Amino acid sequence: MSTINFAAREINFKIVYYGPGLSGKTTNLKKIYEQVPKERKGEMVSLATEDERTLFFDFLPLDLGGVNGFKTRFHLYTVPGQVFYNSSRKLILRGVDGIVFVADSAPNRLRANAESLRNLRENLREYNLSLTNIPYAIQLNKRDLPDALPAEMIKQVLDPGGQTPCFEAVAAQFVGVFEPLRAVSKLVLEKLAQKT
Repeated sequence: MSTINFAAREINFKIVYYGPGLSGKTTNLKKIYEQVPKERKGEMVSLATEDERTLFFDFLPLDLGGVNGFKTRFHLYTVPGQVFYNSSRKLILRGVDGIVFVADSAPNRLRANAESLRNLRENLREYNLSLTNIPYAIQLNKRDLPDALPAEMIKQVLDPGGQTPCFEAVAAQFVGVFEPLRAVSKLVLEKLAQKT
């Protein structure tokens, strides 16, 4: 949930990149970090243990503006992809304002996508949240694979009702990277505006 820094006149939001291992969560954050001007971003921090890695950085978006005279600062996180790091995943979701689910388009990853989404729903329940009441978008990554699954097939598994904003991407080439972040960020700001 957003936090307000009255001294700096900033509202801080937490966006978490969630998805199966090797789907491109880290690549997304690295590409975004490369594109944000130096004066508008913090350091990229890698919280690494022996077996897992979580990335984090914060930035002031150029195009989203402020809220009631406050600047908006977004803190972006990745979660470890492997399910056996579930305690870390849960911890990173604490206080989340929005989620970008990064799905892998490889044919052998459809089940991993579905399992990761199920895991996300379970972990959100622990905070009395659900994907119906939190800003959320899906990124279909690795669309450049020669045998990539049809986008509609992945959407049918991850969003059968077609209610979630969905974006095709090739994160490694910086294609479709900012679009899901921008969509979730706007939804986060709209949700805040409804409360005020």
